[in-house]
Amino acid sequence: MVEPRAPWRKKLLRIFSVLAVVMVVYLPGVAESTSHLRQVKASADAPLRIAGAKVSTEDHAEKLATDAYFKKMGGKRAIQTAKVVSIHKLDVEIKGFSRKGDRVWEVRIYGARDLSAVIWVHSETAVTKFLVP
Repeated sequence: MVEPRAPWRKKLLRIFSVLAVVMVVYLPGVAESTSHLRQVKASADAPLRIAGAKVSTEDHAEKLATDAYFKKMGGKRAIQTAKVVSIHKLDVEIKGFSRKGDRVWEVRIYGARDLSAVIWVHSETAVTKFLVP
């Protein structure tokens, strides 16, 4: 007498078959995406630049932001660091500062422990705009 196979075995076999197909199709894409992340991480430490702009380097943007911070706060203050965190391409016009499509440097200034200011530096005019404080 032949015993009938348990129905759960067929379902389990079907699930593993589908899983195997998904892995064969999907895993090469995962490998490509992680490879891209490694490339992004490696380039993340490279200094930012805007070729052909009046303010084209991180150092220049940080100096302009630091000078504007000292001027606004009434002289030299103790700051720990001024660091460019990104370049933004603005999608809106900001009256007296920028037009739509202009690029700005975002510089963050830190005091002894906390964030003291966030300043945008316009890449073409070198004008600064305080976001914080």
